[in-house]
Amino acid sequence: MMKLPIPSLNGLSTERLFFRTVTMNDVSWWMEYINSAEAIRFMPFTVGSETECKAFIERALERHAHDGSGLNAVIERASGRPVGMIGLLTQVVDDLDELEIGYHLVPSAWGHGYAIEAAVACKEFARQHQCVPSVISLIDHQNFASQAVAKRNGMTHEKDTVHRGVPAMVWRVRIDQPLRADLR
Repeated sequence: MMKLPIPSLNGLSTERLFFRTVTMNDVSWWMEYINSAEAIRFMPFTVGSETECKAFIERALERHAHDGSGLNAVIERASGRPVGMIGLLTQVVDDLDELEIGYHLVPSAWGHGYAIEAAVACKEFARQHQCVPSVISLIDHQNFASQAVAKRNGMTHEKDTVHRGVPAMVWRVRIDQPLRADLR
């Protein structure tokens, strides 16, 4: 069972990153993501659409207000440069309430390990706050980079589904059991 509201990730930090709540001012840097056909190839966006960029951020703000979940701006601590939108999102998958770790990076931040660092932080945050017994990631069958992040986050491919009319893979990891000493 999911405990709502999901606690805010605002202020969560890792060795190289920190999370903060998104604002509409994030449109300026988030357009790098929206402007990249490669970055949005698994998303229902139009390349270069500032309207869809704003709607994406508005959706994150609506989620935060509704149940505490949603994507956060993730910032590189050393430079203050935004690297992506990552967070915990409530989803209904196959008629079940789920908590998803979602991650989207701007292309200039690819290849630095930020997605896995932030995804692990989200998983551990959900574990520490006992939000749910397990977390998922919904991933396109052709999104091999996101599948690799899920694997490195301890997730396994559980099943295929259709989420909001789009085929997706459900990757899951249980978080309601204590970590083994050799995995800490």
